[in-house]
Amino acid sequence: MILTDEQRDAVNCDTNALLEACPGSGKTRVIVAKLLRCIDEVRDTPRKIAVITYTNAAVYEIESRLRIYGSAGDLDYCEVSTIHSFCLNNILNRFYWRIDGYENGFRMLPPDSDEFRGIVQAVCQHFRLNFNFVRDDFERLSRSVDGEPILLRNSSITRAIAHDFWRRLREVKAVDFSTLIYLTNRLLQLFPSLSHALACRFKWVLVDEFQDTTELQVEILKKLHNDGNSRFFLVGDPHQSIFGFAGARPSLMPEFSAFISARNDFQLSQNWRSNPQIIAHAERLRPRTVPMVSAGEIADDACEPQYVHQPTVIETLQDYFLPALAEFGIDYGKAAILAPDWFTLFPVGHFLRNYGVPIIGPGARPYRGTQIFARLAEYVCAYLEHPNPRLIRNIQRELHRIISDVSSSDRFDVFSYSGLVTIFRILQAGATLRSRIPSAEHWLTTAAQEFSTILIRDGFLPESAINLLSESATAMCDQMRRNRDIDLPNMTVADLGLFAATDKSVHLLTMHAAKGLEFEAVALIGLHDGQIPNRRSQTAEDIDENRRLFYVAITRAKKYLLYVTDQGRPANIPSRFLGVDGLNILPD
Repeated sequence: MILTDEQRDAVNCDTNALLEACPGSGKTRVIVAKLLRCIDEVRDTPRKIAVITYTNAAVYEIESRLRIYGSAGDLDYCEVSTIHSFCLNNILNRFYWRIDGYENGFRMLPPDSDEFRGIVQAVCQHFRLNFNFVRDDFERLSRSVDGEPILLRNSSITRAIAHDFWRRLREVKAVDFSTLIYLTNRLLQLFPSLSHALACRFKWVLVDEFQDTTELQVEILKKLHNDGNSRFFLVGDPHQSIFGFAGARPSLMPEFSAFISARNDFQLSQNWRSNPQIIAHAERLRPRTVPMVSAGEIADDACEPQYVHQPTVIETLQDYFLPALAEFGIDYGKAAILAPDWFTLFPVGHFLRNYGVPIIGPGARPYRGTQIFARLAEYVCAYLEHPNPRLIRNIQRELHRIISDVSSSDRFDVFSYSGLVTIFRILQAGATLRSRIPSAEHWLTTAAQEFSTILIRDGFLPESAINLLSESATAMCDQMRRNRDIDLPNMTVADLGLFAATDKSVHLLTMHAAKGLEFEAVALIGLHDGQIPNRRSQTAEDIDENRRLFYVAITRAKKYLLYVTDQGRPANIPSRFLGVDGLNILPD
């Protein structure tokens, strides 16, 4: 694996180390190179390497690269997972019986499950809260070391509401993500032998996106370090710390680095993603100690970021962004429109869909994406049009989610050989139906029945779920009939597949959701004071986090970057981050 001098120096360090990596610096490449080096240290021993990432997408990326660059069997020497999976698999699944109230077991309750939503609705009804306004806040709840809720800034959720939510979970022997982390730390605190056993198992602990690690998660890592048997390789960027609402603080990076006596003089300053002009804007907004520089072929690009102010954001996208994609030959799938919040994106999605531009994001689907059959149907249709192994993985994950919701148990055998056999039976049934039924409406209702029959016959769904997918398909069709923008009689199976074809559609994302992604062209909309920085941000700390969020949004772009403000509301004032307090690109 070819590495730069900066990357190689960090990989070759044999002690605890903290690596500050700028956007687009190839940090995943560094983590994989470090992982390969660590695997050589534990080969033919009972010890392993732990790699903790922030998202499941990062897990899949690291595992796929390890298969490419590593040797056969290397995956057996490491455990790549999110912090939640790490705690669940290594601690809670094994020692839950030591916790009062969970002696007879527990269930993980993901936020997208019907039961999780039902409990949230019950809490909202009890406290007279608007479910639609606060449901996301329950997903983002986190706990302090002593188990108290870390209250979200400007949220309606109080300490009493949070405790009532957790009480209801406890009554049905369920655990959410925040409780999972809290109980793990509690077990390690009460039974030091558990952290000793964990440290003996993992010689190295590699942590990605360390700037997003919370105080409670750091406490778990501290207990692992105190035993003295594990070494740490931490990768992060304080300039991209944007999850303060979940308890993450940029200051945790140097604090934990000092706690484990880690070397902190490693920096990745070469950005292989963005052109020099975009990087100059990022540096202007948040100057780095070691300035970020453009590297590779993109360093020869000379496309300046553009600022446009028009009466509406729709006019700007129509007059500037879409023509720019055509001018530079950028495919829709390599373009994104980012906003500080989802509400700003909904009218944009409506416009683009009516304009004939395929999109992924709010306003993309003519039915609710939360329908249990929606994503499974989309992935199957996408695979029927363009077979791609990546879509098989998506189908596996979606089936796992559906089965878990129905049976309240984890059926990981959906990822086994028998699960693949079932998936290809579903794909065959879907292909046969498509050859007879080109209409999306009729295909949905018929496929739902046939898929249910296959899943029940193969033992993945109970007999009681025979109508589950059919009811969802019927609801999807009803929602499409009520949507005046949809020509349902002429909608095809291929059209359904477009909702899963992310490589052919413009991405509509919030700035938070765009973290970790990159696009050839990016339009930043909703750039007004009150949106970014958010009107609720009053302290210097809150405003600085908003500045970091804007920094993350800027550094998603490779070639073309468009800043957009508009006069859609009388209160719209261009963000201070566009003016002298940031980029200084506003006209006099």
